[in-house]
Order: sequence, then C-alpha cells, then structure tokens
Amino acid sequence: MVVRNVIMALKSLWDRKWATLFISVQLIVSFYLICNGLIQIAMPELAGTTIQKYSTLNLNRTFTVTVPGATSEQWFSERYSKLKKEIDQLDNVNSHGSFSTAQFFLLDLKNSEIYEAKNRELYKNTWLRGEEKLSYMVYLDESMFHSTKIELDSGNTFSTTDFTLASTETIPVWVGYHYKDVLRIGDTFSIAWFGEKLQYRVVGVMAKGSKWLDKNDYISEGTKDLDAAIVTPFLEYQKTSSPFIITSLQSSTFFQLKESGDISVIKDRIKEAAAKLDLATPVVSTVQEELEAYKSSNIELIKLNMYTGLFFLLTTSIGIITSNLSSIRARFYEFGVRKVYGESIISIGSSILSEVSILIMLSTVLGVLWNYYTNRIWSIAYNYY
Repeated sequence: MVVRNVIMALKSLWDRKWATLFISVQLIVSFYLICNGLIQIAMPELAGTTIQKYSTLNLNRTFTVTVPGATSEQWFSERYSKLKKEIDQLDNVNSHGSFSTAQFFLLDLKNSEIYEAKNRELYKNTWLRGEEKLSYMVYLDESMFHSTKIELDSGNTFSTTDFTLASTETIPVWVGYHYKDVLRIGDTFSIAWFGEKLQYRVVGVMAKGSKWLDKNDYISEGTKDLDAAIVTPFLEYQKTSSPFIITSLQSSTFFQLKESGDISVIKDRIKEAAAKLDLATPVVSTVQEELEAYKSSNIELIKLNMYTGLFFLLTTSIGIITSNLSSIRARFYEFGVRKVYGESIISIGSSILSEVSILIMLSTVLGVLWNYYTNRIWSIAYNYY
C-alpha cells in the first residue's frame, strides 16, 4: 500500500511538473536560508568548542589586545612592542604567545619535482591551483607551541632551544601528513626571509587530521588543516624582523591570565599604558567575549536569513495548498473510481498527503545538501590558501 501511494504521488507530481518545480525551488531556498541562519546561531558555540579541541587556550582567561589604527610604520611597531612588554608585567598576566602564517617557495629541496607534483594534486580544487611551488607555513612561538594539541605521526618534538636559534642555524620543522612520503625526516630546504636565507630540516611528521587556529579569523573560519602545511618555531628575531610583522601579529597574539577573575582591572591598566605611549585606546577582549560579540554583531544577518526563509516557507505553503486543492478538484473522477473499487477515504487521503510529504522531504534534503556543499567547497578551497 505504501509503495503504491508513493508511486501514485510521484506520478501526480510529475503531471504537475512545472508547478512542482516552482514550489520545490521555493522550498529549497527556504530550507537553505533557515539552515544558514541556524549555522550562524551555532557558530560561536562551535568556534569555542573547536578552539578547546585543538588548543589548550582557556576561553575566559585568554585575551587579545587590538589597537585601532594600526600601521606598519616604525613608530607604531615600537610603541606596540612596548605595550606588550608592559602588559606582560601586569599582575595576574602570564606573558603572551604569537603565531603567524605565510606562503613561501621552498629552495634547495632535493626532491622538488616530487614535492611540486604532490602540491599539484593537493591544490587542484583550491585557490592555490597552479601555485604548486608555494608552501603554507605556520610559525609558532614557544608559548603558542605549548598551547597546541598537535601530535606527531613520527619524528621528534621541538625543544626549548629550538625557539632561541640564530638565523645562521638550521631550524627544525614538522611537515603535514600528506607530505609523509615526500618530505622525509632529515630532508633539508631553505626559504628567503627578508633578505636572509634560512635553513630548515624536517624533524617530524604531524599526525593525520592535525589542525590549528586560523590567523585571520578563528571564529568564523575556525581552524586550518595542517595535513598540507609546514610548522616551525617562530624565532624571536623573526617576530621583530620588520614593523609589518609586529603589526600583523595583533590578531594572533594571545595573553594569558594566571588565574580566573575580573578582567576589568587589567583592561583599565592596559588602556592607561596605551595612553602613556600615545596609542589609540585598545580593544581588550577575552576569547569568550569575542565569541559573544561575534554572535551579537551577526544577529541582524541571522534574523534576515531566518525571516526570509520563513517568509518563503509561508508563501510556498500557500502554493502547496492551492496546488493540491486544484489537483483534488481535477481528480474527482479518479477518486470516485478508486472508491468504487473499494479504496477507503483514508487511503485516498494518505496518497494526497504522500505527495506533500515527498515534496517537502526532497526539498529539505536538497536545501540542507546545498548549504552543506556550499560551505564544504569554500572550506576546501580556503584551507590551502
């Protein structure tokens, strides 16, 4: 009976294919917008969970300091560096850690052709397609390194002395799991760094699925996949090698409180220190406060998605009702014949409801899949950029 109802429902929908198509498109758009709104609502909570999953950062004890009007000029970088030192000296502040990311050409690599062939395969569906010579590198200073949860598939971890090496010494690196059979432990290469040539040696391979925070936006973008990345110590002289680097680290420098408590006193002290250095009043926020601020700032977009989706859903519901009433009137003769042959009113009603159920279920699935694959394609393309 169920199979027969489904077959009859599909036949009826096909007979009204243009009306069905129009209604389906409206339903798909409705569910896409509603799904997108629900994702936006859940994003801060998801970001918080992700941060805790891939790092040891405490959401309520970790804070950032952003000075408005930042420039890469020498005067700003010097004053901002002084501000960071003063923050480190505050009571209940346990210093800070920074990380950065960049794309570089690996020079003097023994098996460069094999490496580039691997990148060609990895980059083929991303924005780096055709840029197989470029490599994505993550720089972690010692404090930030100890905040990660990156595990190794093979090789050795970094030591304290690895973060104090001179520019003339060989710097250790970890390579992503995808490079396991391309960049082997012991392999060496170099990169050009602001006029210098730095030497690197592979000492470890990261476990598959390793991730770290996105430098540009660790809330909306979350984490970056490290399977096709290279991780290396962020040396002190590298962090201060140019005003541009000093300024760019604002968004990826995290301060830690020694103990949980009221951060308002710390905020006031930081603002006073910035004023003495003739810097604009900085924005000081814990990671948890940033998550809450993100949710508040996107509330209008969330409302727009939800209300538009619900509006489409309401108007489409009216269309479904109208279409089905029209179909019922046109099929009075068919229903009469079915009753003559012993089919009950309930069975006939069930076949009509089957049409509506199939239409809604298919549209829901397509709307959710559209949303999922849109975000998935963006994620895959962005992860290697």
